[in-house]
Amino acid sequence: MNSEPHPWVVIMAGGVGSRFWPASRAARPKQLADLFGQGPMLRMTSERLLPVAPLERQLVVTGEILSQAVADALPGIQPENILAEPVGRNTAAAVGWAALHIAERDPDAVLAVVPADQYIADIPAYQETARRAVAAAREQDAIVTLGIPPTRPETGYGYIERGAEISDGVFDVGAFREKPDRETALGYLADGGFLWNAGMFFMPASLAIRELERFEPELLAGLRSLFGDAARPAAEVYPSLKSISIDYAVMERTDRVRVIPGSFGWSDVGSWEALYDHRGERSSFQAGDVIEIDGAGNVLSAEGGLVAVVGVSDLVVVHTPDATLVVPRTESQRVREVVDRLRADEQEELL
Repeated sequence: MNSEPHPWVVIMAGGVGSRFWPASRAARPKQLADLFGQGPMLRMTSERLLPVAPLERQLVVTGEILSQAVADALPGIQPENILAEPVGRNTAAAVGWAALHIAERDPDAVLAVVPADQYIADIPAYQETARRAVAAAREQDAIVTLGIPPTRPETGYGYIERGAEISDGVFDVGAFREKPDRETALGYLADGGFLWNAGMFFMPASLAIRELERFEPELLAGLRSLFGDAARPAAEVYPSLKSISIDYAVMERTDRVRVIPGSFGWSDVGSWEALYDHRGERSSFQAGDVIEIDGAGNVLSAEGGLVAVVGVSDLVVVHTPDATLVVPRTESQRVREVVDRLRADEQEELL
């Protein structure tokens, strides 16, 4: 290996979530939606990592149905840098395919594996943390994850128990903890040694391959069959691959994992209500062409038209050219019930 790391970004963009209907649809899921009025979340993710790795060293793993939309969202990305899965097989297969693909082109590559649909407020602080993670992964031949110091007893996130300090600001991982109940989350917050798991991993491509070979050899063997002179088509290989997350396949089993705590305004933006936390100095979150009179605490989003609200508070109002959602902000998770109803009524054009 060379002494300098070769950072490559791997953006996981295969989700088809329904929590942001009607802005998010099957053909344009959350990562391709413009929730903040700043372009698709996928593009925001790619652009904030350009100082870490230029676009030619950024790879997107997505579903076949989304591959053209991904290309449209990232003008200039090379076609070979979009890996289109014929069927979803969770994140271990996606990371493994990307690692093999990149290692073939750059054996010294260090991967920065990130979700496409997270929000980062302090981009310079995030970029600096990402650079430190790339360097630590290369120097320690380790898998480095980012942990967010918790600010509330959040029950919707997994946690990382911080262990001993290995080097400056880089810690061993005591354990990964599943999403806790409120009492447990309060204990984690009081303890001070627990971090939110942001789902971002930095590792040499060669280590990712070795650890998959160690823990999930059949999965890796299937992925290897996609390469070489006798390469099989992904449509033939993928349906038979094991569906398992990279967390279960590797992260919770390896002895080579580290964590770097980082505070950079991170959010996984899990619901319409979560956008309220990103309202800035305003009393409501607003995106698009919006008028709000005598109201506060709202989440207002307009696409292809105007949203005007008068004298109402604590609502989510989302308008798109063919559908409008109105729901109390605290009940925004119930948007899934709308999606379920549309599916039951076979209104596929709205899904």
